[in-house]
Amino acid sequence: MTHLLITVHWVDDRYHGLLDREGPPEWPPSPYRLFQALVAGMARSGELEGKKGDALDWLQTLNPPMIIAPRACPGQIVTRFVPNNDGDKKPDRQSRLKGKTSRPTLMLDPPDIHYLWEISQDQVQKAEGVCRAARHLTCLGWGIDMAYAHGQLIGGDEIAKLPGVRWYPRKDIMRDDGLLRVPIFNGETGVNSLSDLKRAHQSALDRIEHGKPLNTVEKPKIFDRLFYESNERLLARPHVVFQLRRNDGTFFAYPQNMLIHITGMVRHLAIEMMKKSPPDGVDDDWVETYVAGHMRPSAVEHRQFSYLPLPSIGDQHADQKVRRVMIAGPLDDDKFVRHVAMRLDGQQLKPTLETKLRDPPTIMHARGDKVGPVYTHSANAWASVTPVILPGHDDHKPDKTRKLIEKALAQAGIQGCEFEWGPTSQFPRSLSAHKYDSNKRPIGYIRPDHLLTQTAVHLKLRFNDGVEVPGPLAIGAGRHCGLGIFARMDDT
Repeated sequence: MTHLLITVHWVDDRYHGLLDREGPPEWPPSPYRLFQALVAGMARSGELEGKKGDALDWLQTLNPPMIIAPRACPGQIVTRFVPNNDGDKKPDRQSRLKGKTSRPTLMLDPPDIHYLWEISQDQVQKAEGVCRAARHLTCLGWGIDMAYAHGQLIGGDEIAKLPGVRWYPRKDIMRDDGLLRVPIFNGETGVNSLSDLKRAHQSALDRIEHGKPLNTVEKPKIFDRLFYESNERLLARPHVVFQLRRNDGTFFAYPQNMLIHITGMVRHLAIEMMKKSPPDGVDDDWVETYVAGHMRPSAVEHRQFSYLPLPSIGDQHADQKVRRVMIAGPLDDDKFVRHVAMRLDGQQLKPTLETKLRDPPTIMHARGDKVGPVYTHSANAWASVTPVILPGHDDHKPDKTRKLIEKALAQAGIQGCEFEWGPTSQFPRSLSAHKYDSNKRPIGYIRPDHLLTQTAVHLKLRFNDGVEVPGPLAIGAGRHCGLGIFARMDDT
């Protein structure tokens, strides 16, 4: 099989591209960013409307490429102050300085990146046009990320010789992080990334008209986002985060010690909605087993949704009340998570006997949420926010505690890590793992009846060899109801 290979060589070993204006860093550089750089190079040469431009028009119709990139790590965040050219009414340069923050990515291997598309024999001529267009590329990332590129056609056996980390596009994966932009072409409507980039560029040229206010510069907006998986970015459990909202749109906050009440209400709503509208092709008892979580008799493997209320953390002033809830599924079950997310979005929870709420909240799909990533973005170190309920009682024997923790980790599919345990969490406002204080008064989190007799601990995990693991992580006998939920820890 023939492959189109575009190789970009940076002049320096730093890359400054970001996923958004304020970050986080984009790595590897997305196929859409490469497409933008190719279009810019062709436009600068004046050949965008010729045959080379037609080759880029064809390139956007291909499936997303495989990427082979050097190993990389985040660099030091630096803020530089430069004059704000939009504020030149004040002649004093110092009075109109504006901070510009760079978050570089440092390449640990030679600064070369490869993009590979599989093509058929009748597409070779178009692919050769893309190879010629690649010669006009001058940067990839910010303007300071100077680069040059070349293209060639190679056989499948030559791919193994290319050095670097392999990044594979995964369609139909439901994630909030690890998404890279890719160019698109809609054959039915004609909407495509190339025309959109031309439109955005023309709006920049038309920004200034004599005697008139500045016109708005349109930003590129015709592209898709796709999850890219590699050994550097492990595939996480599919999940969706909902915010709890009152009727007036403000956040609904629930005490963290009673978070299993939120679990019960969301689980009840999911059962009700999935009975009305289950996914296509599921078994008759799918709602009972997968949604309600009841294991089939004599079943060897059990797969189910986890309903995970999320205490508010991530800020020193956070009170850790529950304002969000996550539904997570087993690996590769994105279609079920997507299905339940669509049916539950905008639905009002129903109070239970335990909650006695007069005005229960409505759950709304959280987009651009700041708390959710604390539970989902990759990290090397993780700590429990709610206590881990161990699969048994340790009889106050440390050796038995360790064995029960190892068993809980294995049940959750977690391996290759070191752990520490204790009665308190690394997050200061989390409640104790103990059920009672020294005066025998109830403390900590309310548990389901079937988990009352089991030992609970708070855990801190650190994965071996600096491996960063994505969330959500939930461990222990209460991992499907919000007990044993972990959050990432950073250097602070």
